Amino acid sequence: GTWISAGFWGWFLYFSPLKETLRPFKIDPNYPSLRQIKHDAMVTTAATLCGTAIEIALCHYWATGQLRMQRDLNLQTSLTLAWAVTITHWRIPHFWLVHRMMHPWKWESIPKALDPGRWLYKHVHSLHHKSHNPTAFAGTNMHPVEATLYYSAALLPIAFGFTVHPAIPLGCLLDCAIGAWLGHDGFQWPGSGDYFHQLHHKHFDCNFGAMHVPIDKWLGTFAGGKEDVKKIWGKRKSGAEANKED
Repeated sequence: GTWISAGFWGWFLYFSPLKETLRPFKIDPNYPSLRQIKHDAMVTTAATLCGTAIEIALCHYWATGQLRMQRDLNLQTSLTLAWAVTITHWRIPHFWLVHRMMHPWKWESIPKALDPGRWLYKHVHSLHHKSHNPTAFAGTNMHPVEATLYYSAALLPIAFGFTVHPAIPLGCLLDCAIGAWLGHDGFQWPGSGDYFHQLHHKHFDCNFGAMHVPIDKWLGTFAGGKEDVKKIWGKRKSGAEANKED
């Protein structure tokens, strides 16, 4: 599924006979190297296995009765529909939290050397940021630890004690995957490249969530450009160069 979805879309945008026609819609006019694309594809395939492990675990616990589940879609049609149409909204706070945790926290009360986010960025999340110029396969170009945490959004309804139909957690897994692949495709049209998140890849210390759930606006980490990043952090070091130093 990963190679059919992300693979086909990446080929269509970057290698198909229409690639020159689509060039004007590339968000970053520079194109990623073939080496980066191969790297992203390999790591994304491993990340998919992490999401698959969560799916397997859920199916096992449902099948053995160790987790409660709603067995019939018709039992709570309205509630199930509500869960389904809001997947992309209730999983984004989870994404923001996991993502923000893996960047330097920059709390003045914590010495730089003891900053948990600085350590997590260096040893886990920096792998994702090797995709400086994102493509479809870059969406889940993640360390296995980060990939597992990212796909664990599927567990949110269960973690909060709700009994839901299996289609909801499994739908969340698909939304996490396809949403990331399309959001990183790098094109404004016909792709759905997320300029908001593209700025995060360019400037690092901003835009940790998604625009349709404006947590970054609420918590002061939204940036529309490089100057906004400096306003967020003031005298504290921030941006791509500061993270490379770490």
